[in-house]
Amino acid sequence: MPSCPQCGSANVVDDDLYSQTQRVCADCGSIVSEGLFTTTLNDEKQSSAVPYYASTQVTKKPCPNLIKGLVRVRALCRILRLRSDMESGAVSLYERAYSHPSFIQVSLQKKEVLGGCCVLSTCRQHNWPVAMCTINSLLEAEPMLMGVVYQDLVKALDLQPPPTASLTDMLESYCYGYKLAPGEVPDVFAETPEQLVQRSAALVELAADVWLVTGRHPLPILMACVYVAWQSLKPKDRMKHSLQKFCQIARLPKDACGACKETPLRRVRELRDVLCKLGRELPWMRGGAVEPKTVATLVEDILKHQKSLLLKAMRSYEEEVEQEVREAAESRQDDVLSSTESLLAGQLSGRDQGPVTPAQDVPPARQPKSGESMLEASGGSNKTTEESAPPAGEEHWGRRHLFLPPCARNVKRRREESPGPHVTGEEEISDSEIESYIRSAEEIRSYVEFQKKMTEN
Repeated sequence: MPSCPQCGSANVVDDDLYSQTQRVCADCGSIVSEGLFTTTLNDEKQSSAVPYYASTQVTKKPCPNLIKGLVRVRALCRILRLRSDMESGAVSLYERAYSHPSFIQVSLQKKEVLGGCCVLSTCRQHNWPVAMCTINSLLEAEPMLMGVVYQDLVKALDLQPPPTASLTDMLESYCYGYKLAPGEVPDVFAETPEQLVQRSAALVELAADVWLVTGRHPLPILMACVYVAWQSLKPKDRMKHSLQKFCQIARLPKDACGACKETPLRRVRELRDVLCKLGRELPWMRGGAVEPKTVATLVEDILKHQKSLLLKAMRSYEEEVEQEVREAAESRQDDVLSSTESLLAGQLSGRDQGPVTPAQDVPPARQPKSGESMLEASGGSNKTTEESAPPAGEEHWGRRHLFLPPCARNVKRRREESPGPHVTGEEEISDSEIESYIRSAEEIRSYVEFQKKMTEN
């Protein structure tokens, strides 16, 4: 029999007053021990001990939307052939994000996109070369929405995503998506993935050197490089096929980065334009015409001598710009000479006609000294040349460079806003304008009647 720890008395009795049985000291009234909770009637009869956490534990079942989201996340991981540890990481990340307050009261579309963002974040953490456009095409969602949800996910869960994988890392996995292997297409269009990756990687490096990659989405650049590389490997048979026809030959999905949209076509035009500029610097093409439609025949030679051609192209462009500036300065100088000669001719003709009136009085022209030209002797030739030259701030600095990033080449002009009315608050107010603010007798009468009806109701 236990004794009381307070007074040491052995007079301990069971207190059954409440639902929980207690042992109480009859002498001092202190509680010696408490009973245990039970959950079932059988436990109460048999008096078996049940822990508190087991009696209050509730198994919460996941909601249907969470189950669908987890299925979608696992499907995306298997389509992208992720490892098992990456798949489990994406699933746990989706469960954390789904129960976060930032994603509880959102639309079902955002919750579906949230699964793709969790897969993308897991891929970036493990340096897996997957682009956002690829996951976006698999989900058939809007690119802007996926970007917004991804930023919210990073901010809500305080993730530290590593920088995006480089284009060369994504290129190999991207090229295997094109069904161009021998046996899948006719021999004219067939190409081994290794050779296609090698030529496309060289074009991607060239595009990076001439600022075509800066600030651009990766998949349109990759599509343009793969298309031009495919044409350059067998240009005689493939130059006539357009980008849309190439996507049909490679059995590329219609929603894969918008193959039929304008963005990949613009990247193809920009890449061909760069190749034309470099192709004109080849020794056997000096002075010859290099067109974008036929530049695929020169791609192999351009990539072999890429660095030297870049230097030659930039040097020749700088010489052309200097020549244009020199010609513009000479033309302005000729204009100043002609204006000076006309001024001298007018002065001489005025002297022949007779005495000059004070209104027509013109200072005589100074005779040139030895080593001085007539233009300098006329006084103000240099000043006139400087005044006629355009200010340095008006000409964009990018005109002096051949290759520029898109943000510097396509500068958007700011819209000039028309100035609004100048109001100081001290303007005079007419009597008619003051009367428009005062209620008439009929308006006051109707207002009073309306107030009475409101009070009665």
